[in-house]
Amino acid sequence: MENSLTGDHALTLLLLLLVFYLAVIYVILNEMLPSPLYAFLCRWGRPGKQNIPLKGTILLVCGIVVSLILFPEEIVYASIAVVGFGDSVATIVGVTLGRHKLPYSENKSIEGTLAGILAAFFTSMFFVTPVQAFVGSAGGMLLESVVDLQTIKELNSQAAYKFFLNDNFLIPVFSGLLMFIVGLF
Repeated sequence: MENSLTGDHALTLLLLLLVFYLAVIYVILNEMLPSPLYAFLCRWGRPGKQNIPLKGTILLVCGIVVSLILFPEEIVYASIAVVGFGDSVATIVGVTLGRHKLPYSENKSIEGTLAGILAAFFTSMFFVTPVQAFVGSAGGMLLESVVDLQTIKELNSQAAYKFFLNDNFLIPVFSGLLMFIVGLF
């Protein structure tokens, strides 16, 4: 029997991690932590952008869990590379070198989006074909360029929709779907 954190064990471990993160959020939101630890954990969020600590991390884990359920292992790994490398590089390049704003987004740049596509493409090629890597990377990073950070102030069905309208959740699922479809042909 293989002793690995991949394959059959990955979904179970991610679900346990998700439960852990939800417990941490509960503790944070109910201010059940000592003040220094509470302040430290709340710094991980984006003040003024979201009022749920660790929201991005939780949504990333949810997106990976959905991908693990829907797609073959190599596509899941490639979709994780798209969100992990593409989204990060797009942000770094966009903030530091971005001079030309995308026509549909005042916060995103052409330079950041292109750099994200390239980073996602080169890293996802370790797991899937070059065509799958390109389509998944371009699709995932273009999706990232149109999805804006959401803030939830109310709890209803519209709030749940807005909560999951987040690039950390959508990129692994969307890029995985695109790579899966390309792999069918």
